[in-house]
Amino acid sequence: MTKKPLFVLFVLPFSLFLISHTGPFFYGLSLSFFNSTGRFIGLRNYLALFKDQTFWNALQFTFTYAGVVAVVMTVLGLLLGIFINSLERGQNFVKSILLIPWAISLTAWGLLLQIALSQQFGVVNYFLLQTGIIRERLSWLGNPSLAKVSVMLARVYKDVWFSALLFLTARQNIPPELYEESALSGAGPWQNFRYITVPMLRPAILYIGIILFVFALQDFDLIYALTGGGPGFATEVVSLNIYRHGVRYGKYEYGIATSVLWSLIILGFTGVVFGPLQRRVVE
Repeated sequence: MTKKPLFVLFVLPFSLFLISHTGPFFYGLSLSFFNSTGRFIGLRNYLALFKDQTFWNALQFTFTYAGVVAVVMTVLGLLLGIFINSLERGQNFVKSILLIPWAISLTAWGLLLQIALSQQFGVVNYFLLQTGIIRERLSWLGNPSLAKVSVMLARVYKDVWFSALLFLTARQNIPPELYEESALSGAGPWQNFRYITVPMLRPAILYIGIILFVFALQDFDLIYALTGGGPGFATEVVSLNIYRHGVRYGKYEYGIATSVLWSLIILGFTGVVFGPLQRRVVE
């Protein structure tokens, strides 16, 4: 195969990807300069957006939510993956079981947890009362602080098993000779974990953490089904904010302006934070 066909083979898919993503972005950008009647209004949608406190609250909670979910799922997934790898029997059975909660849709999971976290009839309050952890029923979805904790725990509990499977695969790719030499040197489980497992899994920890963070930034259906962004706007993320303005309130152009600004924030955040972090880990 000559160089020219090979070049086209690689460039063509990337070009299609670039066009399919940048085309709608720039089309939406052009629409954001108009109002609902089609009249050109310039930057008024963006000026109104900068004054919208609910957007900035949603932005703050989105990054808090994504950061907490990604960190907790990364740490717990790493520990679970290492534990599963240590099992001498039943690994395949455990891996098949772990896929079950990950396969449940986020919308169905949110609706199920609405029942489980009900203040009057929820199994969570019943269990905590029976064990003496709490003395009165808690309003998990009615209290702003508890609602924020609830949506984070709901996300972690559902998909931490997927994270564990990713780390299990990464752990099984570490050469066993390293642990054999470590055993001959008299090292224990903690020394193996600290000086072999974690350093060898550093790239996997970075990439899995980034994937989990990006996925959490996109969350909509779980939070919409569980709290609807409430109580008030306590658990509203940016995707819900876009939906509320652009779909529910019919402010289509304003919703597009929010989408454009959100895309630019993500682009800048990715370049500023993840770029240098990736280079440090590779080095």
